[in-house]
Amino acid sequence: MEFTDLNIDCLLKIFSFCSESDLFNLCRVHSFLRNVIEMHIFQLQSLDLLMCGHRNFPKIIDRTHIIMSFEDRVKVAANWLSGRYREQQYFRRSKMFATKLVLERDWLYLTFGCYLSKHRRLKIEPLQRRYFCEITTGNKADLADFVKRNDTIFAGRVSGSCFIYEEEYATEQQLHNPKEYLRCVNFFGGIYATSTDNCSRLWQRTEELGLLHLDQIMEFNESFKALQFNTDGKKLYGGMYTSVNRRALREIDMESEFQRILNSKTISVYDLKLKDDNIIFTANFDTSFRLYDRRTDKDECVWEDPFDSSFYCLDYDGLYAVLCGTKYHSRVNLYDIRVPNKYMQLYFPRVEPRRRDDLKSSPVYSLACDSRYLFIATDRTLHVLDFKVSCAATKDYRNIFQEMYRI
Repeated sequence: MEFTDLNIDCLLKIFSFCSESDLFNLCRVHSFLRNVIEMHIFQLQSLDLLMCGHRNFPKIIDRTHIIMSFEDRVKVAANWLSGRYREQQYFRRSKMFATKLVLERDWLYLTFGCYLSKHRRLKIEPLQRRYFCEITTGNKADLADFVKRNDTIFAGRVSGSCFIYEEEYATEQQLHNPKEYLRCVNFFGGIYATSTDNCSRLWQRTEELGLLHLDQIMEFNESFKALQFNTDGKKLYGGMYTSVNRRALREIDMESEFQRILNSKTISVYDLKLKDDNIIFTANFDTSFRLYDRRTDKDECVWEDPFDSSFYCLDYDGLYAVLCGTKYHSRVNLYDIRVPNKYMQLYFPRVEPRRRDDLKSSPVYSLACDSRYLFIATDRTLHVLDFKVSCAATKDYRNIFQEMYRI
């Protein structure tokens, strides 16, 4: 009788005495053992992992280019927590620019100047350096923000002009005064939202004789830094750039046009993401990342940056992990929303100075992630951290302050 002839229950009892490294080695011994360990051990272990969990199929799975096995999920999640990764740098620019990113399973979209470039994702490396196509119009003003839903792209320029890109054709329209500085855009269905440093407006999409046009339906005096529709498009959430009474988070009802001031005690919201119709994550100027609950109308949990740095952007994996980009040193913080008042890891992209200006600190203007890669947009470079590695230096900053005190 061979070892592989044992039934599943006997094998699992034997495997319960094995360490994790032993299980990894057993997966290489025999395909049958690998299948047993994958389906009965690693599948359960990887359900709720940070960045690699698969319970209820979180949205990060839709962004992951290559499907990962349960064994790989366990290994990669351990690398996220320990800070083991390989870094690559793309698109070195001589001109500083606040790049915006949107990540999909097969494509990465990023802005630079007046162009929105589309790059194909590859199996052997994070993405193709040569763009697949560039999306722009005759307007040469810089792009401030853009949103992509399905096959529609809505982008806004700092001059107040916006364009809708569909079926390889762009329609541009001047929506705000050119003297106003456009900060953010968003859309859901036929409703489009824009905000400048002076006001915010909602637009209704209309089409007649094959021509697309946006008609204004609402206007608000508030200036928002971030806008986000909920899952059904009936609510619009906005983060104000500055709030005198420290209530920068707002909710707008699309049917009644009523604007509700939410009880989130922050002076400025730089970015926001929705976990669901009740939970809102906000990245704030006051060095905090907050979890706001509409049901209790308060911040249920607040995480402070360990170095008192403002949060510029954030990304959510759809389960428990939140990544926040900070103002200084291109640093990204990893948080677990199940663990209050504590960061799980810090990531510092590598700096390779070619000029004296390169030694200056850069904010993280935008970030995007899947289960394997972390894309970090700084003022001159796109940094890509690959966590599916077995041989790489470990940059573990979970106990950075204890190490400093020890020195």
